[in-house]
Amino acid sequence: MKVGIIGAGPRGVLLTSQLFNQYKYHSDQTSPLSITLFDPYGIGGRVWRTDQSDELIMNSAADQITLFTDASVNMSSKVYDGPSLFEWAKSVEANRYLDSNGYSADVIASAAQLQINGYAPRVLFGAYIKWFYQDLIKQQPTEVSTSVMKSQVMGLTYDADHKPVIKTNDGTYPFDKVIMSLGQQDNYLSDEEQKLASYAQQNALTYIAPTHPGDADLSDIPAGEPAIIRGLGLSFIDYISELTLGRGGHYMQNEDGSLFYQPSGREPRIIAGSGRGIPYYPKPINEKGYGECDVPKFLTKENIQKNSTDGKISFDKFMELLLLDLKLVFYKLTINDKYPYKSASKFETEFLANDDKQAVLKQFGFAEEDVFNWDYIINPFKDVQSIGTEDYQSVLINWMNGEINDSLKGSKTGPLAASRDLLRDFRPAFRQMLIDHCFSNQDLVEKFWGQLDSTINFLIMGPPVVRSKELSALIRSGVVTVLAPGMQVKGQDGWFVTAAPKRNTDTFRSATLIEARVPKADLDITANPVLESLVDAKLARTHQVEVNDQSVGLNAVDVDSNTDQLLYASGAGQPDIYVWGVPLDGLRYVTNAAPQPGVNDANLQTADRLAAEVLGLPVAENVEMA
Repeated sequence: MKVGIIGAGPRGVLLTSQLFNQYKYHSDQTSPLSITLFDPYGIGGRVWRTDQSDELIMNSAADQITLFTDASVNMSSKVYDGPSLFEWAKSVEANRYLDSNGYSADVIASAAQLQINGYAPRVLFGAYIKWFYQDLIKQQPTEVSTSVMKSQVMGLTYDADHKPVIKTNDGTYPFDKVIMSLGQQDNYLSDEEQKLASYAQQNALTYIAPTHPGDADLSDIPAGEPAIIRGLGLSFIDYISELTLGRGGHYMQNEDGSLFYQPSGREPRIIAGSGRGIPYYPKPINEKGYGECDVPKFLTKENIQKNSTDGKISFDKFMELLLLDLKLVFYKLTINDKYPYKSASKFETEFLANDDKQAVLKQFGFAEEDVFNWDYIINPFKDVQSIGTEDYQSVLINWMNGEINDSLKGSKTGPLAASRDLLRDFRPAFRQMLIDHCFSNQDLVEKFWGQLDSTINFLIMGPPVVRSKELSALIRSGVVTVLAPGMQVKGQDGWFVTAAPKRNTDTFRSATLIEARVPKADLDITANPVLESLVDAKLARTHQVEVNDQSVGLNAVDVDSNTDQLLYASGAGQPDIYVWGVPLDGLRYVTNAAPQPGVNDANLQTADRLAAEVLGLPVAENVEMA
């Protein structure tokens, strides 16, 4: 059998591993197996390539990242166990590998100094992927051959025998089965983005469209001049890291543990903002051990079923159950933190048992500043209507420093940090609800994907807390200025001009505009040539749902939800082409997370299932597809 894998990032490599595993341990597999991975960046793919700046760090703690399976994973092949990224980085083998493969002294030192809850440079994860693949190839069964083609796939079609054919600029390659393991992709510019890009060209300005920050060329951004950055999420953090640390600046620690930024003089003056006007919450210090993952006490399958009508739960009831889980953890830890004469265990018992939750809260007498207020958590400055930019910096720093202190307490200790962290632990519950179609289509489109997904990203997909501490220092130093909520950008008088007009009359102009966001998966506007070719040939379509008698696209590539086999534009299945990962975002929940050890990780389950499907072998039951 000949298998083609498009994408050699973590998913492509995981799939290769599980193909080996399934083939090796099923004695009836006697015919040769040929595997070819296609990726212009080679093993590791685009995001984790090893030639990017080592100032760019990961967003998951190193001990929570793996490429190996373990006993927790629901799969039909044998466990292929091995070290997490943290365990590998600290090993003699890693040191030898990094040194012999020409990695810089800084990367080698980063690996040696990595803490169990630390955040590794992305370069180091790229090295881990390459090492994993090389180690895998050493164990390749004799009947299996594997190769890597560093080529961009330009098309995917069928030959006269209806076998899938991968097309690159170098030729065409027929296969029996093809699996698309694509990661982050670029999209065509929106009308507004195209207008700004054209304006930049006409006026000799610099416009950096949405892309992966590691791919952006920032060398032409002048020192000392203003540079506008739109977006305050993870890409924003990457850009300011490259424009400060990457230009020779450094941080020193004050006596109170906060940071002070010492500029190099080569930084631009960064003017940043977004619609929300608030940087993402910091990621708390991880205190959870191997395989430790909280499960809902209120958002249980039983409670969902009990509160459903015809299999559907109202979104308001779903949020009520979810927030009860968050409140339980928040108030328990608030008691531990600030109310030494009250019992957190007694509170938990009564909060779980008493239907009148407000009565329990009143009984325990929480101060006003210790009340869990969801509206203010998701919009901390909802009451700030009019404020000058300078005053906004003070308000923002005070809020940031409070959240930094809470996050430094840890994911099992900080009251809000721990309750926010539940949203990460509850991903399996959210995924199961999507699989079970627990929401009406209207609630799914308008409320779950349209509102809650963005809110959850704001709450739990922020940077490591050290990056938030650095941002606080940059704002205090004047290197970064954050606009009040409601940022707007336009071209005017030969410049880019930005303001938050609903909050104040302050305006800023610059010759540089950076769009600090990674393009979302969207089959309708994708610039990925293989996805484009599939759409043009009617071999793929966007996943649609019916809302008020109208079809609404969820942006995801449409697949058979049980097997991940690609669907034709007509809706018929294609048994020889599979898709998984980021292109299914919208059909699946959180498709870009790295595999985590000990928690029955969905990526590891999916890789095993796809490998079994491809080889025609029995699959595990109740697999959670990623």
